[in-house]
Amino acid sequence: MTRPPSIGEPLPRAAEAVGLRRKLSTYSLDPAHESGVPKARGFELILGITIRDIGYLEGAIQTGALMAPVSGVRIRPPYGVHCEVRVPVRGLGAKAGRVIEVRTAWELAVADAAPRLVTAFLGP
Repeated sequence: MTRPPSIGEPLPRAAEAVGLRRKLSTYSLDPAHESGVPKARGFELILGITIRDIGYLEGAIQTGALMAPVSGVRIRPPYGVHCEVRVPVRGLGAKAGRVIEVRTAWELAVADAAPRLVTAFLGP
């Protein structure tokens, strides 16, 4: 990556994305994490997804990051560039009829770095 991606472009090196399972298990789906609680509750109440379903959500986000375009770009010194990608995720169980957009943020720390998941949450 010689320049930050533009809105509408694919997430650079999305196939090599890292940090999904760690961020989901220790933050977005963690009902005990101080600031992750609202995210975990949202995933459970709206999509029926809990920490037990981490593999499902991880796969949906990874697939979505390959297909959905970048929807926002922020330069974040000293962290590099943060890219937002909105990924459609289908609910599970009684919520299987729902498809909700999950907002993901990816850090591109240096030129040509694989994107690292910073956050994932339900949102407008």
